Amino acid sequence: MTGQALGLVSEFLLDLYRLQEPSEVLSTVDRYARRLAPCDLLVPALTDRPSGRVTLAGVPPAFADGYARHAAEDRARTAHLRPRHAGAVRLSEVVPAPVLHRSAIWSEVLRPNRIRHVMTTCLGENPRVTGVLKMIRLDAGRDFSDAERDTLALAAPHVRLAYANAEAMRHLAAAAGRFEAVCDRIAEGALLITPAGCVLYRNARAQALCARYFGPAARRGPAGGAALPDALRPLLAPRPTAATFAGPGGGALRVRAARLGADVLLVLDERAAAGGAPPALSPREGEVLHWVGEGKTNQEIGLILGISARTVQTHLEHVFGKLGVVSRAQAVAEALRRRAE
Repeated sequence: MTGQALGLVSEFLLDLYRLQEPSEVLSTVDRYARRLAPCDLLVPALTDRPSGRVTLAGVPPAFADGYARHAAEDRARTAHLRPRHAGAVRLSEVVPAPVLHRSAIWSEVLRPNRIRHVMTTCLGENPRVTGVLKMIRLDAGRDFSDAERDTLALAAPHVRLAYANAEAMRHLAAAAGRFEAVCDRIAEGALLITPAGCVLYRNARAQALCARYFGPAARRGPAGGAALPDALRPLLAPRPTAATFAGPGGGALRVRAARLGADVLLVLDERAAAGGAPPALSPREGEVLHWVGEGKTNQEIGLILGISARTVQTHLEHVFGKLGVVSRAQAVAEALRRRAE
């Protein structure tokens, strides 16, 4: 391998490991692969392992359908997984030209689409899907060289790992989004904490409760190293349970802890102190909250009650303060919880 090619491979790998989306991996592979081994087409081919169904991306439907019908004749589709062809393999290495030219895949797919030379490298493999990238040269050009094949073979395991990492990141991001969506709709506060005491996530209710009971806190969201209030640190112990903290106005904050893998989830629930009662809602505030629970907007509630949307918002702000919440969904949930007690 020349120094120039080695430098390009190094640049390629550095770019790969910075990516967090599978689509970004594919576009980066496309960009660099065309420089490492020039080709006319670079086509992802995915095989659903349970059914054996094959799909191609970025090609005309007739080409994709024809290939899917005859994919079993493509001996290069899995040859790259064998030790002899580890990483990358040319079609000419696994199927002699006379044999290829007598096959249905040649007469119905390759020749009509002017495909003459193909090199296959693995994109990823799991129990559900095997993914490969097919580098294609059209018309009567030269086949891929040994040097081009070996260069792609060198990069192949890194491409597989980068693609797997990107898929894992996508699933984690989706799970985190679902977690945040749920936490933002509950009446309790929720804090997700690392073993070192850094806040990974806090919903708006937790932010308000921490500020009320422990003083000003860092910003909401994936908190870039935001610190946990010192009073809550004992709950990071190997067997965390719960703690109660007295607050202003005779209220009390109950904090429960649960392990989520290596991290700790803290659930914060504010309750009235013994002998005390939470501030009561006025009749009008109760009416506004009822219609909020029915899914009405401020403008719709105003029309129903004969007041302005701005007045509705003022009543809602009073409701939030009395219930100790920061959103419409939390207000409804807290009102239902108090009614059940």
